[in-house]
Amino acid sequence: MADGMKIVSDKWMLQSRQIVNWGSYGGWHEFRPSMDETMPVTLLAGASESGKSTLVDAQISLLYPSGTPYNKASNSGRSERNDYTYLRGMIGVSDSENGETPIFLRGKDADGTPQNIWGAIVDTYVNKTDGGLLSCGKFLYLNAGDGQDGLRRRYITWNRTIDPRLMDQYRNTPFTRSMFEKTYPECTTHTNAAAFHASIWQDMGLSADACRLLHKIQSADAPSKLDDIFKQGVLDIPESIRLAHETVDDYNRFNENFHSMEDKMARVAILQNIQTRYGEYAKQTSERREYEPINPDSEHGNATLSAWARSRMASEVRAGLPAAQRKVKESQEAIDRAMQRVGELNTRIDAVKERIQGIDGGSLQQLGKDLQRVRQDIDEASRQRHAIAERFEQVEGRLPDSEQTWDAKRAMLAETLDTYEERLKDANARFQQLVGERHDRQRDRDSLRRDYQRKLTHRTRISDDMDDARTLIMRATGLDASELPYVAELMDVNEQDEQWRLAMNVTYAPIAQTILVDKRHEQGFAAKISAIDPKLMTRRTWRFIDTGMQYESSASEGWMSSKLQYQEDSPFAGWLKNQTTSPRFDARCVHAIDDMNHDERQVQADGQIKSGDRGFHGSKGLHQVIGFMNEQYLAELKNQLDKAEQALQNADRRSEQMSNAISLLQDEHELARIVADMPWSKIDVNGLREQETRIRRQIERIENDPELGQLQTELKQLNQQATAENRNQYQAEDDLDKAQHAVQAEQAWLDAYGNDDFDDATLSSMVSNLLADAYENCFGASVRAQDRPKLIAGLFDHESETPFHTRALRNIARIARTRIQEIDARSNQLRADTERIMDDYLNNHSTDDNTVMASVEDYRYFLDELDELNMLVTRAATDEEYANSVKKLYMSFQQLNRALRTDEENIKEQLNRINSMLKGQQFGPQGGRLSLDVTFSPIDRQFETTLSRILSKLEDWTRNASDNPTETRKAFNNCETFVNRLHNELDKIHDTNGIKAYGARNLDPRVRSSFYAIVHHDNAPDERISSTGGKSGGALQELTSFVYGAALIYLLGGDLTARPTYTTLFLDEALIKADGRYTKTRARRTTPTRLPNHRLRPGKQNRGNPQRRQQSIRRIQRPIHRQLIPTGTRQRNHHTGRNTAHHRTRETNNGGITHGNGQKHHQQRHPQPTQRIRHRLSHQAHV
Repeated sequence: MADGMKIVSDKWMLQSRQIVNWGSYGGWHEFRPSMDETMPVTLLAGASESGKSTLVDAQISLLYPSGTPYNKASNSGRSERNDYTYLRGMIGVSDSENGETPIFLRGKDADGTPQNIWGAIVDTYVNKTDGGLLSCGKFLYLNAGDGQDGLRRRYITWNRTIDPRLMDQYRNTPFTRSMFEKTYPECTTHTNAAAFHASIWQDMGLSADACRLLHKIQSADAPSKLDDIFKQGVLDIPESIRLAHETVDDYNRFNENFHSMEDKMARVAILQNIQTRYGEYAKQTSERREYEPINPDSEHGNATLSAWARSRMASEVRAGLPAAQRKVKESQEAIDRAMQRVGELNTRIDAVKERIQGIDGGSLQQLGKDLQRVRQDIDEASRQRHAIAERFEQVEGRLPDSEQTWDAKRAMLAETLDTYEERLKDANARFQQLVGERHDRQRDRDSLRRDYQRKLTHRTRISDDMDDARTLIMRATGLDASELPYVAELMDVNEQDEQWRLAMNVTYAPIAQTILVDKRHEQGFAAKISAIDPKLMTRRTWRFIDTGMQYESSASEGWMSSKLQYQEDSPFAGWLKNQTTSPRFDARCVHAIDDMNHDERQVQADGQIKSGDRGFHGSKGLHQVIGFMNEQYLAELKNQLDKAEQALQNADRRSEQMSNAISLLQDEHELARIVADMPWSKIDVNGLREQETRIRRQIERIENDPELGQLQTELKQLNQQATAENRNQYQAEDDLDKAQHAVQAEQAWLDAYGNDDFDDATLSSMVSNLLADAYENCFGASVRAQDRPKLIAGLFDHESETPFHTRALRNIARIARTRIQEIDARSNQLRADTERIMDDYLNNHSTDDNTVMASVEDYRYFLDELDELNMLVTRAATDEEYANSVKKLYMSFQQLNRALRTDEENIKEQLNRINSMLKGQQFGPQGGRLSLDVTFSPIDRQFETTLSRILSKLEDWTRNASDNPTETRKAFNNCETFVNRLHNELDKIHDTNGIKAYGARNLDPRVRSSFYAIVHHDNAPDERISSTGGKSGGALQELTSFVYGAALIYLLGGDLTARPTYTTLFLDEALIKADGRYTKTRARRTTPTRLPNHRLRPGKQNRGNPQRRQQSIRRIQRPIHRQLIPTGTRQRNHHTGRNTAHHRTRETNNGGITHGNGQKHHQQRHPQPTQRIRHRLSHQAHV
């Protein structure tokens, strides 16, 4: 040892490892590493596939977290190794028709019969500090024929040495807790690997992170790049990842809970609506039951109504009968008094008249009659004069003002009577003529107006009947107007040739009204047209055109075709040009027709045309339908319409004038007829008034006599008194008659209908109130209370009228029926509404009870649902939950925001602690000092902005709106954006390249980190190493060893003063990359008292001097007890055909263990003194 360095474990050191039926080790084996305080290093050497890595995998299976992959050096890196294949001893695969079949050493006997198998891994550790002992064991059991899923695992710890062979006594049944407690008294059994690991890790100062690094160091593929070393073996999953998971989980749980609560609240609202509607329905149903006893549509109800109404009316009649009887008596007494008073007054009147007769001799009475007569004549004359005056004003003007002019006017009017009939006949004939003319003008105007509107709307010049015919064809064929154009719509005369428009119309008249149809529509066209009633359509011509065909055309100057323009976008344009330029239809435009030219068609601008030996002229009645729609044409149509309007107005004026003349003639005739036999005296009002004046003066002269005036006054007063008394007598007689009639009628009614007696208590107050209101409604507000018995008895009934009591009963029944119908309608509507809501509820919120129907009969189910939901959620609770959830998310976002900073700081702090262990240690050939550092790329700006924005919003909510439910829900919804970002980040996480939960760049500083090393030199520039690439194997091993060693000490809890409590380290192929020169150099260098906690990855190349290998190990791993398993040439045991590995051990007896083949075998000794290693292996061991 250089400088007398000692490698001493502080606490827990592996004393032994025992394995039973583990891989190539069949039966029981024990490995006892060196525990020498000066050199606690064991070199385990052996040939390839002799079982060295298998021993390392036992460490992984026993001590490391579940799921830790086995060493890739074992089985040449094959990935199929697991507890099941190790227990059964899988040695390879064989090819067969069914593919590859694994080959196992255990699990079946020689005949292939499945056998039970059990195995074990037991480590025993000694605490070098206090001498304590700790054994930890993992026992495996597989029933005969079971596959990998049937493998059973048991874990125990004991403060004494566990001998696994003792469990062979229970090999025929799966191991149980009681078996272990019986075999190893006071041991602790563990239900699962997690509890087992938690126990032994706590005792020995281990952790999942430390185990991960130990696994990386001992594996054959331990990383050499600094980034990989730290990310795979040192750095833990950052706090921000955990917080992000928790935050997303919290949000999803909150959101799901709120959706559930909102759904429940929505269901509560629906159920409350059902409850309300059902309550109204039940109320209506209850009312309906109360009204059933008076249902007029049932026999019982009708009888009840009749009995109630007659009972009510009978009570009124009985109450009113005494009053009617009193009225009879009172009326008779009034008659007697009036008759006596009238007799007395008549006696006095006769006496006064005799005295007056003695004074004026009777003339005053006659003058009074004369005055009354003349006043009547004045009224009649005034009426007659007014009527005659109105007629004179209509015919002649003023009424004549004297008898002479009146007689002259009468004579003149009388002469018109003889000629009246003839003059009236002539006037009527003229009027009828004017009415006919007016009708013609209106027809012209309406036709022009329709034509104008149609052409304006359809933008076409074609006529009504052309348009109507095309419409019928469109309906029959399903084609539109653009697919059925008239020839007239596809061409027009050029603007500069407008004077040839008439000529154009007559030239192309033969084809202008032809409808063009694409030949593609010809099939079935005729059958469709046959569906049109021929009596409804003006006869039309159509022609099928092959629009895909090329047509030739050439317009000659001076011919009509040269003056045309076409609708170029029409598919029929080519064909139309061909037709209009053809000799058949084209014509030469001439100023004067050449009579001798029989070869060409000629046309003049005025429309005269000559073709061969035939000529044509005249445009009256010609519809100029060819041409496009333009503003000039519309202006012409509008001008025609205006002229037609003016002509109609003129016709109206003439008709009205003639109508007035006929009315005047008739008024004149009526006036002549009236005045013919009417003398002037009949309308001489002034003359009659003069006569009235003379009579009145005579009366006044007589009445001026004082005595006569006094008698006249007295007579007048007596007459007035007599009249009043007579009136009283008449009234009393009338009252007596009515009272007697009333008594008779009321008594007769009671005799007929007054026997019904109804108990109102049999009806509810609601029904009684309805009947009482209906009963009062029968009388009306105008009927006095004292008249109601008479009305009931029929005194006010007209002849042939239905009796009042019958009408009243019908009215009451009608009102009762109406109320019942209203209740039924309301009840039915409420039931329908309730059941509709029930149906919606059942459709949207499924129920396990398939018997529940959307029916009011199943209302109890919905009420129970409501009661149950009301216990689960309330609006207040939901608001509070929202607020609590937003507060929790706000706190989580704040924690995450802090963690994003502290996670990077934690990594730097870890490096600082590791650097403190490296401080003062020589590194490299120049003896420099090594330190480690890291850089971080920034978090995405958008991620930071989103987090900052939601923190700001939640802070504002906390301050200003945390008690506002609406704002709280909005705040919760605002969290979704950032939670989605977190979710997207977490979706990127996966285990990769040996790194757990890696990939969330914005959450994980490991992703953003880049590690590098700096070698500090006193007399040379510092050297920065960003990767171990490019270094030699030895230099690479030195750097990684330094880093691994320091990191491992850090993870195991050590530092400059406190060293790790767990001191055992396995390295597979430990010195594979270090050459002899490098190892020798390392061995010569003085080893410091405290070493950096390096992870060493041995290489296959270092198979040279074992002494150098041991020196290198001693140099690097002073605080840690290692078992080195370098690569060796694996050998075959020729006695057994099994793999063997050479290792330091103590000789022990192997108790007999029954293996998978059902036989007992014992270990045989095969010493190998040349390798200074003793072993005990059973040649019967099953791999």
